[in-house]
Amino acid sequence: MRLILQAMKYLFLAAAAFLTLVPVLYVFFYSFKTNQELITGGSLFPKVWTWSNYTEVWEKLNFSLYFYNSVIFSVVSAGMSVLMGAMAGYVFARTQFPGKRVLSMLIIGVMFISLGPMTLYPKFKLAVDWGLTDSIYTIPLVALYGLGASVFLYEGFVQSLGKDMDEAGIMDGAGYFTRFFRLTLPLMAPITATFFLLEFIAEWNNYILPLVMSIGNPDTKTLTVGVIELRNTGTGAAAWNLLLAGSMISVIPVLTVFILLNRQIVGGLAQGAVKG
Repeated sequence: MRLILQAMKYLFLAAAAFLTLVPVLYVFFYSFKTNQELITGGSLFPKVWTWSNYTEVWEKLNFSLYFYNSVIFSVVSAGMSVLMGAMAGYVFARTQFPGKRVLSMLIIGVMFISLGPMTLYPKFKLAVDWGLTDSIYTIPLVALYGLGASVFLYEGFVQSLGKDMDEAGIMDGAGYFTRFFRLTLPLMAPITATFFLLEFIAEWNNYILPLVMSIGNPDTKTLTVGVIELRNTGTGAAAWNLLLAGSMISVIPVLTVFILLNRQIVGGLAQGAVKG
């Protein structure tokens, strides 16, 4: 009976992996086809491998700039989210103040409400008024929202550490910021790496916000925005071959990071979910 259950478990995991990988394989093989072959249909594998799809996308359609913008946007947004989440989580775990429980519930409650469409225009208006849409280095400031998950995970992680280290720091004369940056923050490395990767992936795949913010400045477009625009670059027919090649370029970095670091991601989330 145990062997049957074990076999069923592996069979289920194999089926889930297959269903997950099939769309990626389709995009990969189709990205090497010509546009005419894609329109007329055919087998999964291309008749002639058209490598020029990738060179045309990268060199002629300014994808090198879009790739750079995506890296800057994702890294800066994820870094700010990690820092703000870590500081807020530490405050909630180590400090008592009036209204703490209500404020904590409000912050975590935002996790279950989709505020993106509601706040898109106000954020765009403020970004334009403050000149934040002029550079890819300032646009990530607009993306800093929805810190409920990070606050929840960091608060749980800090509580699991106990208060002995903070009490020892107080005895040695360490101030509040010293205790956070020099004592607690280094111990947050596992969950920090996990949350940074999750935020990096989320911002890398973000489409609506970079699209709106780059309306007045095409040089700030990210890969996700550039990929969708590839469909309209064909002469007469939609350029599906370029769209799929651009999609693979945008997927490969995130897919590689997740495959290499999936165990660290799961482990960090498990550590952050444990309450002390």
